[in-house]
Order: sequence, then structure tokens, then C-alpha cells
Amino acid sequence: MDAEDRAGEAQSAARVLVAGVRDHYVAQFRGFVARELEASPGGASELKIKLKDDGELFNQLYCVDFYRGSGGAAGGSELEPTHLTFPALKGKFGQAALSLVDLRWSDVLIRHDLAQVPADAMLEWFRWWFDPANARRDPAAELSGNIHSMLVQPGAIFVDFGTTDPGAFWSLLELLEAAGASNIVVGSSKAAVAGAA
Repeated sequence: MDAEDRAGEAQSAARVLVAGVRDHYVAQFRGFVARELEASPGGASELKIKLKDDGELFNQLYCVDFYRGSGGAAGGSELEPTHLTFPALKGKFGQAALSLVDLRWSDVLIRHDLAQVPADAMLEWFRWWFDPANARRDPAAELSGNIHSMLVQPGAIFVDFGTTDPGAFWSLLELLEAAGASNIVVGSSKAAVAGAA
């Protein structure tokens, strides 16, 4: 097997892994919403809110997993999912070296070596995958198919991929690679904190 075949195999394994992690999370999310609706029939899943202007989240937008309706229990509720574990995968993604060391669909930390991310491309990506105005939302659909939040810092992007499909993940990596990133490491902010303790 030559280097090109090994690279293709690694990319195929990465795509299967990402799809599996996403499906594992979304299955838990569906169960979470069903339990929350049973307890709070007036509640709503995946409610988008605008935070104060001094917030760090991208465009100060956030999608709450579940919002309980009025009354004493009113407020947001977040799924605390279980996560799949896997051995780290390393390979190439276009011209970039890619390492998948941990992947938690609602807590993805992408480290990169760009001096700064392309602002216009990030805004376009966010508008498509967060869909602030719900322009693409199918009212009959069970899930929104959107990310729930994003935070951009120097050398790092934090994303709660919510109920998006794996295309959101791969298109974000494509954006970074097209901007010239030569090293991309995918992990989890919670795993990074636990590892530092």
C-alpha cells in the first residue's frame, strides 16, 4: 500500500468516526428533548438567543438545547452527553496535517496555526450553519440541523455542533486549510482542561 492509499484510508476512517460521533450525540439529544418535553410541555428545543454585546460567542448568538416554558422551572437546560472514545487519528487534510485526538460533538476545540482566521469566510460559515434567522429551518423537522455556538480565539475555534450534519465539521476544516493552515488538531475543551489537571 502506497502513501496515497494510506492517506485515503485515514481520511475514510476519519469521516466514519466523525459521522459516528455526531450520530451518537444526536441520538442522546433526541432522548433528552423527549424527556424535557414530557416534564415541560410548553418548552422548546434549540431556542436561539442573542446575548449581551460584550459576550465572547460569535455574533453573541447561542442556541439553548432546551428552554422550559414559563413557571417556576423556566429557563435553559443543556444536555450532558456521554462521549465515545477512540485512539487518535493522524493524517493529511488537503495540505494540512490533521490530528483527531478527541471529538465531543457539543464541545469541539479546533486548534490551528493561522495568524488569524479569514473573517468574511468565518462569518459566511457561521451564518449558514447557525442560521440566525431560521431561514432554512423546516418547521416540520424534529431538529434544527444547526450548530449551537461558536467562539473564535487566536489559534483556536470552539464549536458546539448541535444537531448539524458532519458537513459542518468538514467545511470548517476546509475553510481553515484553504486559508493556509498547515496544522489542525481537533480535540475537546473539557478534555484539555481534564488533561491539564
